[in-house]
This record gives sequence, structure tokens and C-alpha cells, in this order.
Amino acid sequence: MKTNQITRGAMVCAIYGVLLFLNQQTGLMIEASASWLFVFPVLIYTAMSGPKPGAIVGIAMALMTFLLGGFTTWFYSWTSLITGYVYGLGLFYQWRNMTNFLICLVFSVLSNVCTVVVWSYLFGYDLVSEFESFRAIIPFIDMGVFIILFVAFLSLLQALCIHLVSLMICIRMHLPYRPLTPISQQKSSKVVGIVSLFIWGIFFLSQNVIECSKGVLDIIMLIWLFDCALLLYYGVIYFMYHSIKRNNRQFSFLAIFLAFVPGINLLWMLMGELDCLFQLRKKV
Repeated sequence: MKTNQITRGAMVCAIYGVLLFLNQQTGLMIEASASWLFVFPVLIYTAMSGPKPGAIVGIAMALMTFLLGGFTTWFYSWTSLITGYVYGLGLFYQWRNMTNFLICLVFSVLSNVCTVVVWSYLFGYDLVSEFESFRAIIPFIDMGVFIILFVAFLSLLQALCIHLVSLMICIRMHLPYRPLTPISQQKSSKVVGIVSLFIWGIFFLSQNVIECSKGVLDIIMLIWLFDCALLLYYGVIYFMYHSIKRNNRQFSFLAIFLAFVPGINLLWMLMGELDCLFQLRKKV
């Protein structure tokens, strides 16, 4: 390793040590609310220096965690170190953005599954109370579906945070990266619109007309919910496209924020469905 690589490695290890110290001093607040912050020191160093130096620094950080953290900190930080190292390799070798994002998503799903399963057994994490509060919003949802949605939603948000913040860091530090595809080039698919109509029809029939077993109902509900999320995505793209086209970039934030507001997001799903079926953005 060169002298500048050793210096940078020591610097990112120091940053990682500060994160561990702040985590301990705040009552494990970082690992409880934003454990993905542990990803970035090894991610940045691997993106700058490559696989071998990144692996050495990652091992050093893992040993620091063993010395300075408790059992739960080991789990959260070590999974974050693996995610950061692999994502850093993606930046170093200029992998596609979708590939890097999917890597984050897979590791996030695995870590969150372990969190839900292991933590519920070891520390009495009460999923039932979480389920009851969620069921007040969607009364027809099942416990198994809730757990899958819980893991999927947390994993998706965590992967998005890692992916977008990593790109911001690359821009600020002038690291090579693949730029995101512009909104104007994000195309909708008519096939998605047709399949979505079919899924919504099956869901309506399964809830009101056709008698199905509990397992089949759970599968149909999961497919329907993921379809809703996909339509919501196309709805956000549709409104962001129009805000940029009309040079009203302030509405771009609202296009994302309002997609998470119950009731209003139904309009976003509708516009996403119409954009897929009729290719509305092409007609503008």
C-alpha cells in the first residue's frame, strides 16, 4: 500500500471510530435509527483505493467494532461493512447504478430479516403490537404479509439512502461514478399498465367474490401491494417530469413527499397507471 492509501485508511478508520463512540454515548441511537451510516467509511475508501486496500481497512473496522461495541453493534456494523465494501467495489469498477442499488437492497433485506427474526427471539421484539397498529390502517392485512412488507419497506428505504448519499459523496469528492438516468429518459411500460389492471381485478375478486385459502389471499395481497408501489413510482416520475418541464423544481420535492401521504397517493397511483397505459409523457 502507498503512503497516501495508508493515510486515507487511517482517516476513514478514525471516522468509523467516531461513529462507534457516538453510538455508545447516545445509547445506541445510531444503530437503532440509522445503522446504514456505518456503511460509508469503508464504501468511500474502497471506491477510492480498490478491493485489496478496502478489504484490509474493512477488517480493521470490524476489529474496532469488536473492541469498542457490544453484541448488537457487532451485528449492525458488520453487515454494514460488508454492504459498504461490495458497494464500494461497484463504484471502483463502474458497475451500473441499478446493480449497485440491487446489491444494497439484497444486503438490506438479509440484515433486516435477521433483525426481525433473531431480535424477536433474543430480545422479545414485539411484532404483534406493531402489527395491531398497522392493522388499524389496513384491516384486511395478515401477520405474514405485514412482516414481509415491514422488511421490504425498511430495506428499500435503507438501500435508497445508501445509494443516493453515495452518489452525493462521489459528486462532492470528485470520484468517478455513473450518473443517474435523467427523468426525461425514465420510460413507462404499457405492459405494466395492463398487468396492473389484471392484478387489481384479481385482488378485488379475491376480497369480495371468490373464496380463496388464506395462503392464496396472502400471495395475492403481496402482489397487489408491490404493484401499488410500482404504480406509485411511475406516478412520482410523471409529476416530477412535469415539474421539471415547467421549470418548477420546487414541486419535485412535493412530488416525492405527497406520494407517502395516504389518500393523495391514490392520485399518484392513478396517474402512474394512466401514464403506463396511454404513455402520457410522450404526448406532451
